[in-house]
Amino acid sequence: MIRFLFISILITVVIGCKTNPDAVLTEKINPIEYSMDNNAKLILEYPEISSISIGIYKDGKKYTKYYGEIDKGKGNKANDKSIFEIASVTKTFTAYLTAQAVLDGKLKLDDDIRKYIEGSYTNLEFNNRPIFIKDILTHTTGIERKQFSEILAKMFSIDVTNEERKEIKEYGTADFVDDLKKYQLEVTPGEKYNYSGFVAPEILALILEQVYQTTYNELLEEFILKEAQMSQTLMNVNLEDKKYVLNGYTTNNRLVEPMQMPLTGAGGGLKSTVPDLLKYIEFLLEKDNPVVKEMQKPLFFDEEEGDQYGYFWMLGDDNIMMHNGGTGGSVNWLILIPESNSGFTVSFNYNGDMANDLINYIASSIVDDIINYPQKNAYFIVRDAIRENPDNWKKIYKKIKEETKEEYDFDDPNMLNSLGYELMGQDKIEEAIEVLELLVSEFPELSNPYDSLGEAYFMNKQYDLSLVNYKKSLELNPKNDNAVEMIEKIKTIKKN
Repeated sequence: MIRFLFISILITVVIGCKTNPDAVLTEKINPIEYSMDNNAKLILEYPEISSISIGIYKDGKKYTKYYGEIDKGKGNKANDKSIFEIASVTKTFTAYLTAQAVLDGKLKLDDDIRKYIEGSYTNLEFNNRPIFIKDILTHTTGIERKQFSEILAKMFSIDVTNEERKEIKEYGTADFVDDLKKYQLEVTPGEKYNYSGFVAPEILALILEQVYQTTYNELLEEFILKEAQMSQTLMNVNLEDKKYVLNGYTTNNRLVEPMQMPLTGAGGGLKSTVPDLLKYIEFLLEKDNPVVKEMQKPLFFDEEEGDQYGYFWMLGDDNIMMHNGGTGGSVNWLILIPESNSGFTVSFNYNGDMANDLINYIASSIVDDIINYPQKNAYFIVRDAIRENPDNWKKIYKKIKEETKEEYDFDDPNMLNSLGYELMGQDKIEEAIEVLELLVSEFPELSNPYDSLGEAYFMNKQYDLSLVNYKKSLELNPKNDNAVEMIEKIKTIKKN
């Protein structure tokens, strides 16, 4: 599972046209489309990423956009008919069905899962603590997916053979139950986050089928797909529609076969389109939906990572709900921002070395853009100005700031700070210093700008100026341990 976080992206490729400040001042661009276009443009600077699909729902309006090409050199762009594996985002559908079952009185979060599985299963407890329903929903069952089944462990390999694919495909409920009976817990359930992949959700699917006396697929259809009018979301793609399934790639542009998902697919088997996922987002954002409110209940806090979990969803500030997915050749995020009546999906048909960092970056950036709507992020226009007009970018910055202060957000110090660190990462120290000096002049009351400028001066071996800025940072924030450490380091260097 990909962890959701803000990543500082270091860009080294220059693309695009010269920034024209007059065009920026006169051209009125929809803030949502501005975010989609600029975030995609930035990510496509990385040669590993060739295709990006983005769908945003905001205040009743839906936006879908596709960038790049599915297969490098072929010019084949994705579109509204394109089908991709949503992988672990499938768990949010299973979460909805589970919340529905709780509200229907079919089960309880603190129920021992063995209550719903025929047999004794004395192996499914540790230290006299059984696995509860809520442990499945928060990935705290203690079940290790790689140790659960030799056959199922192969499905995550991009080098799976045809014979192994056949074994995975033929792996059925009886085999799953047999492996469940043999599995030995080695940790106490409910205490530690340990991502179990699709194994625990399959246990939950068995339970849901038991309490409703129908199949998992029928439950999906009844409670979600039919209600949300999602006609292009399914477990198995028919022959006629296989031409719409996106090819997936990993490192070195290696084509990856779609994941072979056995059993019900409750943990990662769904395929969908961007328009269908926007219908799903709209469905989940309906006001006063008791099932969604149930899913938002905090059930577990991961102290190591600082993450809060509800019904499979990671819960952020202001009721933000997040889930991601990935196969051998794709990654994606689905995020709900109820306070802004919005949500979005973003995906790459690539899951190689940099996929996690890049998908996390673009997801985090879009979240910020939606929260700040209708103001647009000035980062992109300032970044272009710095790179394309190195001698007069500050004049462009000043003009745009003065004349578009209502349209662009210049009040966030992280904007210039991020640009400064981006330049430092490219070893453009002089340029970084220029940006961070502007940051300090714009936000003289904040501690962090001085800390950042101190670091840039230090990297440029301008120790006296570095010391001055670290001292100022510490003066404004006496708890800045980094400043204390750097001040002592600089003093040692100056002594020698």
